[in-house]
Amino acid sequence: MVQMTRIRYRRAIGGRMRMLVLALLVPALLVPVAGCGYRLAGSRGRLPGDARSLGIPTLSNLSHQHGIEQTLTAALLEEFTLRSGGRVDSRHTGVDAVLLGDILEVTSTPVTFGTEQAGSRTFGTSFLVTVRSSVRLVRTGDNAVLWQNPDFVFRERYALNASVADFFSEENPALERLARSFAASIAGAVLERASP
Repeated sequence: MVQMTRIRYRRAIGGRMRMLVLALLVPALLVPVAGCGYRLAGSRGRLPGDARSLGIPTLSNLSHQHGIEQTLTAALLEEFTLRSGGRVDSRHTGVDAVLLGDILEVTSTPVTFGTEQAGSRTFGTSFLVTVRSSVRLVRTGDNAVLWQNPDFVFRERYALNASVADFFSEENPALERLARSFAASIAGAVLERASP
């Protein structure tokens, strides 16, 4: 009898442990998927002005940051392809609307500082990169402006290795993160404006 009670107890504890492990494991496995860029189907939208296709030619770079126009344009193409529900490409002809933009200024400002081990030199360890741009969505048929923001500002913070000897700039990854945020915000603003 005592032996039978012990077996039932072990089975009950074993079952509860399996449930606990599953309850902890499943959310832990889902966390990495949450940050992979997946969106709910409801996050898709439509382009304003009954546009069914969108051209996003390379942005004009009026700043001193070499190559940023390529990074921001690639992010915009990807974001609108995911969210607009229409045809999106890099041409400005053969489409219903064109997203045009000028990168006006790119700045990088130190926000936290460190010193060398000898303590003789101070350097920035964390920076704030800011991109100012002018963006507009134009219908190709009549050149009507469907959406615009002449002073679109985005910021992203990035850190440098604290050791000058092991210095490695993370500016390019920071600009890529900024580009994704930039593109998501523009797509959200354009597609939200088109929502009924």
